[in-house]
Amino acid sequence: MFDSDHQKGKVILILAFVLFLYYTIWVLGLPFIDDDRFRFLFYSHDLALMVPASLGLIFIGGLILFTIYHVKPYLSLHKTEKME
Repeated sequence: MFDSDHQKGKVILILAFVLFLYYTIWVLGLPFIDDDRFRFLFYSHDLALMVPASLGLIFIGGLILFTIYHVKPYLSLHKTEKME
């Protein structure tokens, strides 16, 4: 589909910019828009705040689980090593 990493990078950058612009208008601009012609493009304002909060909690929980998984062998109190 893409011939080079340069093209992939452009597509990812444009997509990220469009999503950031959409979310910014959704959170910051929608409370000031009274026209129903534009409001149908966006979901509820409560959802705009719940999605990043839940994704943040999932991300932080994943980091904690990842850390516990990799640190647990070093913290084990039941090591059976011979003292010589």
